[in-house]
Amino acid sequence: MQDSLSQELKRLLSDEKISTLLQPIVNVDKKNVFGYEALSRGPSDSSLHGAQMLFETAERCGLASELDGLCLRTAARSWSGQGTPLKLFVNVSPAKLMPPEFKPSQLRELLKTNRLKASDIVIELSERYPTADPSELLKTLAWLKAEGFLIAIDDLGSGYSGLKLWSELKPDFVKIDRHFIRDIQDDLVKREFLRSVVELADRLGCKLIAEGVETDAEFRIVSGLGISLVQGFLFGRPKPFATACLEPLGAQPDSGFTIPRQESAGLLCVSVEPITSDSTLQHAWERLQNEPGMFALPVVDDGRPLGLLHKWRILETFSTPYGRALYEKCPVTQMLSSDALVVDHDLPLDEVSQRLIDDDAHYLKQHFIVTRNERYEGLGSTRALLQQITAQKIEKARYANPLTQLPGNVPIQQALAARTEDRLPFTLIYFDINMFKPLNDMLGYRVGDQVILLLADLLLDFFQSDGGFVGHIGGDDFVVVSQSPQAIPNAITLQTRFVDQTRRFYTDDVLRKGFVESEDRNGQINRFPLVSLAAGIVEVAAGDLHTVDQLSDAASYAKKRAKASTGFRYIDSTRAFAPGILATSADIKLTEAQ
Repeated sequence: MQDSLSQELKRLLSDEKISTLLQPIVNVDKKNVFGYEALSRGPSDSSLHGAQMLFETAERCGLASELDGLCLRTAARSWSGQGTPLKLFVNVSPAKLMPPEFKPSQLRELLKTNRLKASDIVIELSERYPTADPSELLKTLAWLKAEGFLIAIDDLGSGYSGLKLWSELKPDFVKIDRHFIRDIQDDLVKREFLRSVVELADRLGCKLIAEGVETDAEFRIVSGLGISLVQGFLFGRPKPFATACLEPLGAQPDSGFTIPRQESAGLLCVSVEPITSDSTLQHAWERLQNEPGMFALPVVDDGRPLGLLHKWRILETFSTPYGRALYEKCPVTQMLSSDALVVDHDLPLDEVSQRLIDDDAHYLKQHFIVTRNERYEGLGSTRALLQQITAQKIEKARYANPLTQLPGNVPIQQALAARTEDRLPFTLIYFDINMFKPLNDMLGYRVGDQVILLLADLLLDFFQSDGGFVGHIGGDDFVVVSQSPQAIPNAITLQTRFVDQTRRFYTDDVLRKGFVESEDRNGQINRFPLVSLAAGIVEVAAGDLHTVDQLSDAASYAKKRAKASTGFRYIDSTRAFAPGILATSADIKLTEAQ
């Protein structure tokens, strides 16, 4: 087995098959992202995919230095492509910073190649590994600081040297090992340890970072002790792109943030004065020469688009011997590209993109014609289309739930606003898992995450194919917005399917008993039913005038009634709610996970 792992590692190093994932570090006080830690992984189908196995194998095979070097290069390339000015935390073993391994010229070249600044990079040194020659390490760190790099001690409290390393290195950051964060709300010793570390950091002018924050309870204790930098699954799992969930911080969308409508080709439409089919090539050339940013002219007769005249075609012809003299008096139809892509103003951007891809297998068109009611309106560019689609993906990732990657609270509010503005009928369903905490307490967070992911997959299967919106509020709370007439029957079927599929997580003994034993809110052992699914359903009629906040209240009220109803289902209509009545449930918000 070890020989096969050794061979696999050598192959990964030779082919440079290491990837970088990014996990956010958030600033509690400023309610924003402070930076990201670069985490290295092997290929997903490799036995060395996991970080622990990867680095342990490298240590055993004497290839740790080669792996460290590759991880640094991969992280630098990945970060360079993210386009963000935040701090990047990279793990470096002390051995890599000792002569003869450490080469300042190579580090400078790495920064230069990837257009990175030393001041944006934080070098993390783990306390887990002993340092053979502290004096040499201190020399290297002094050079790094002089160059502008920042220094962090990783995993404080986990290893060999503890506070001695802190006092010698005088780091800019100290990362507290996740052991001291896990379930800190229930452990007085951990809280007192953390309190003393906070006091010491304040005296030494060092910033603390709490690692491994996974629950709201842990976050409340950590932030209450005055630690302003936090990292953990609560704010984002490691991903290939820089994204974070800031909802636990109570962060609000940027001021001026608008609710996007279904973005269509009209968004990219630029008014360009067309030419007619009887215009001469000389006239078209003069237009293109006088407008340097113009690379194609639409040819339109009586509002009907005939095609595009490309600048490169005229240039190619006019640059040949006698080309201009022979062709400048000819009509533009002589060189017209009649296969130009024509799309309607209201065609969604993803369909425009697909049309461009499907249109020609040999090359991607740079421009397309936009029409409204089959009459010429303007031009769109493929470059602008790609920029817009990329921006959409970034925006989606920004507010995605870190576990399920489903849209979070901000997109949920946007989806509701878009549908209320259309005044069309739809069904709003608030799903919540019953008895999730006893399952989580008995089987652990890993199984709890699997149950949440199972529900996310079922919701997508049942509702996304009909054009429905599926959002993840947080925890075990989900929202569906559907215009399908089958929304309610689908919800009922999904409730049954969820119960059937979750039974595999329990032992045979638990299934036989039909209950689990766990602590209740008073700390007493009690019996709890197995998990099921509640569905609070609100039917919104056509022309409904209720606001997003009122619909949120209605859905939360319906969910609360569903959890107490037979069959865990409650259906209501917004016609039954006057705006004043809705306000009575204002203490129950859609943006809170009940």
